[in-house]
Amino acid sequence: MSELDDVLESAVLRRRGQGFHDFEVGETIHHHWGRTITESDAIAFCHLTLAYNPLYFNAEYAKELGHPTIVVNPQLVFNVILGLSVEVCSEGLGGPFLGVYALKYLEPVYPGDTLTAVSRTEAKRESESTEGRGVITWFNEGFNQHGRKVIEFRRSNLAIWKGQIGGKKEKKHG
Repeated sequence: MSELDDVLESAVLRRRGQGFHDFEVGETIHHHWGRTITESDAIAFCHLTLAYNPLYFNAEYAKELGHPTIVVNPQLVFNVILGLSVEVCSEGLGGPFLGVYALKYLEPVYPGDTLTAVSRTEAKRESESTEGRGVITWFNEGFNQHGRKVIEFRRSNLAIWKGQIGGKKEKKHG
């Protein structure tokens, strides 16, 4: 037996996230962790995504526009808040991310701000066409360390709880 086999045999598998039937419409989920956005995060994100708006990396330019320093690119803010919700709201569903809508950026985020995320389960439904599938929709909010809401959006995921991807529902005769 190899060293890898030993590790795999002794590994404890833990379920991550929740499944379709674990979510209740109306429930509120306060995601743990939070994330402090550093100036390095903000500038690296702009360079990696080719977001060359000087507001996001030129402190003097940002100050001329009334900001205390550079503004964190809103797309990074979105990615952080979405990412904070993944462990509970996406892992364990087994289905793809279906999209985001009604996205609103409400307040600037600056380097040094710590963001936290809250999700509310807004809707869930079983698929009408495919057995063992459903769609869950959450309303997500992101807050800074002062409790001010900086972003909100809705997102949906497909949930698979039985069978394989693409299995059609059996038609009931009667």
